[in-house]
Amino acid sequence: MPDTHRDFKDRLYAHFARVGKAVGSPHRIEMLELLAQGERTVDSLATEIGLSLANASQHLQALRQAALVDSRKDGLFVYYRLADPAVFEVCQAIRSIAERR
Repeated sequence: MPDTHRDFKDRLYAHFARVGKAVGSPHRIEMLELLAQGERTVDSLATEIGLSLANASQHLQALRQAALVDSRKDGLFVYYRLADPAVFEVCQAIRSIAERR
């Protein structure tokens, strides 16, 4: 009989690690802070941060895989937004710890 509690914990901790890896990049943290101000296109994020469109898209995919951002397509443009207001709270906590340390 498989240990479903263990399976659940393994999946949960794997997701925690995915989130940690996603916020382990300065560019991704900046993207999250910009998205906390409102929905933005890939192009506008790339321009604001100084990244190529391809590089910005890769960072956004990592954030999507960690379920930190959502996207919607409107014509030729893909718009990104925070998946949950709690994502910004995590960013604020990281900033607060970094500033104190």
